[in-house]
This record gives sequence, structure tokens and C-alpha cells, in this order.
Amino acid sequence: MTSCQSASAQSSRNPGEEPDYLSDADLSDLLNALRKIFDRRGKNGRQHELAFVLAVCVVAALAGAKGFSEMARKARGLSRPLLMMLGAKWDWFKSRPKYPSKGTIRRVLCGIDASLLDRITGGWLAEHAAKVDDDELAVAVDGKVLRGAWTDENDQVTLFSAMIQREGITIAQVRVPDGTNEITQVPALLEAMPIPAQMPALFTLDAAHTQRETAKEIREMPEWHYLMEVKGNQPKLQRAVFDKVLPLFKEAPHDIMEDDSHGRLKRWSCWITDAEGIDFPEVCQVGAIRRDVFDRSGDRISKEIALVLTSKKAGKLTAAGLNRRKRDHWGIENKEHYVRDTVFREDLGQTWSGEGPQGLASIYNAAISLIRLKGINKIKEATEWVADNRDRAVYFMTA
Repeated sequence: MTSCQSASAQSSRNPGEEPDYLSDADLSDLLNALRKIFDRRGKNGRQHELAFVLAVCVVAALAGAKGFSEMARKARGLSRPLLMMLGAKWDWFKSRPKYPSKGTIRRVLCGIDASLLDRITGGWLAEHAAKVDDDELAVAVDGKVLRGAWTDENDQVTLFSAMIQREGITIAQVRVPDGTNEITQVPALLEAMPIPAQMPALFTLDAAHTQRETAKEIREMPEWHYLMEVKGNQPKLQRAVFDKVLPLFKEAPHDIMEDDSHGRLKRWSCWITDAEGIDFPEVCQVGAIRRDVFDRSGDRISKEIALVLTSKKAGKLTAAGLNRRKRDHWGIENKEHYVRDTVFREDLGQTWSGEGPQGLASIYNAAISLIRLKGINKIKEATEWVADNRDRAVYFMTA
């Protein structure tokens, strides 16, 4: 039995019998959130409400739809009760609920205010994720180039997003304007972050974002902190941090994490110390993480050392916490970017018009995050489960 089937069996009244997903479902919370998005379309000829089209797109994505064409095909296959629950209008001539065509879906996602769509869905997901994890939020920040999407200026579309590490839920996303890069968009992403200023949060960033201005932007909120990696793009800072942690290598690691899988043993050894003498905004601690990989015979395959710095004080972030947070940072690659490429074939998509690339990415992020909110990490398996019976999508869409 798959994880999705187990979840459905647990909610079934009779063991072994699949429940009626629509009978007691209440989608009003999610639909009300989608209704906050302004509809840019003219009223003439408009057959579907915007929230309905977006909800259908989310259901289609939960069923594994890739792009506009597949979303339209999935929409045609939705049951009448599900369409009515999502807000479909009745077609009196054909005696059935109306569903959006490929053209409607394309026009909506290409013409929508994608930034607002990201804010609304990200805020809804963050609110429900906070119910799962009410401690400090660890948020991974990273960018993704959409290799199949090009702008009129012949630039590839790049999206910059933030994901809650533990749950793998994307809560914010902005598009990088043509002719700029991710570094310039940190203020925009932080401004779009649906996290209250009083909520403790730790933002993990890779070396490209180890910038003085970025550190200052994050620390403008007293409860927000950073964990950054230091590489050769900041040679003076890299040298200073290396000199600071070098004596620590004579000691036993302050924390060790291991993972024995796929025929290899991976070991993360961490050392941490104060940041006295390090010239960087509000830095309190620096550390080093040595990543060793061994084969089954115990022979070392590779060794890599990462230098890091953080604004969190000693006692507030221990070596174990630093080690775990740094390792989990790359979950944004595995839990968001990789899934969008493998499940939804995002890099092979040729969507480029208007807000289309970001609009589709928003729908994919929402579908992935809805699945993860239910504690399920096998995304492809979950979409296949929904594809077999699209009423099952309601299981993920209920708060």
C-alpha cells in the first residue's frame, strides 16, 4: 500500500473501502484565498470565475498535469460534483458543469498578476505550515532558471524562491527582472515573505548571497537571522573565516551527522566558534563543516569543507543546529526544483508569454506544497494516485 493509499484508508469509515472524498470536504478556505487575486480579464465573454480556473489548475497539477494542454485534458475529466465544488457554472445547453479550455487556462496564467498569485498561495501555505511547526522557521532561499522559458529580450526566465526546510513548502517566489540577477532581488523576496516580523526565522543562503546588504536586510527584523556560506567570491572574508576556524580542526568535531544509503556513507563533521574579529554585519558565530563520503569498504571518495557564518548567538544555534540547517538548505534543490523538473518537466516547457512561466511555477509549487502539508514526500507517487481518481485531490486541498 502506498503512502497515499494509507492516508486514504485511515480516513475511510470502513477499512479497505475508499472514502467519498467530496462528502464532507470544505474547500472554502483555499477558494476564499484564491478569490483575493484580481482578475485582469475583461468581463465580456468571461465564462469562468478566476478562482475556479486557478482551483482547477491546482487539481490538474495534483494529478500530474504538465503545462496548459495537460491541465485542460485533466479538467475535462473532473467529476461533476468536484467541478461544482470548485465553483463551476452550469451549462444549460449541455446539462453539465462548465470546465476551462486550454485557451482559457493559458490566458489566465499568462495574464494573471503572478506576483500576487505567489503572495496569496504562499501566505495560505505559510499559515498552515506554521500550524505544523510553530518553532523557529528555517527557510532556504535559492533561485531556479527555467531552461525552456525565454523572454522577449532573449534572457532565460529565473525565479527566486523561499522554502520552509523541514516541510518542503514554498512560501514565497519572485521573478528576477531581465538584465539583473538573484542578488538584487533579496529585498523583494523578503518583502514578499509571509512571515510575521515577530516570528523567529533563520534564512539559509548559498555563497552567491553572502553579501553585506543581504545580511543587513535580513537583520532589519530582530527575530530574523541568516546562515550563509563563504566561498571565493568573498576572498578576504573567506580567508578571515578560515583562519578563525583552522585551530578547531585539532579538536574533535563539535557535532557529527551520518547517512548510510545508496552504497555510500556520508558524514558531516561540524565545528563552531565565536566570530570575534570577523568584519561582517551582525555576525556572531562562524563554523566549518567537513563533508566526507566513503564507499562500503571504508575508502574515502571525496572530502569538502564548507565555511559558514551566522548572526545567531552561541546557545541560540549550536553546532548540531548549524550542521542540520546547512545540510537541509539544499532541500530546496531536491524538494522544489528537482520535483518541478522531474514530475512536471518544467525545464522542457516552452512557456514564455507574459506571466505564464511564473504562473505555472506557482501552481506547481502549490500542488507540491499541498502534498507535503499532508506529510507525504513521494510527490510523483502522490500525483499518480490523484490521476487515478481526481476526486482524491480534495484530500490535499482541505486544510
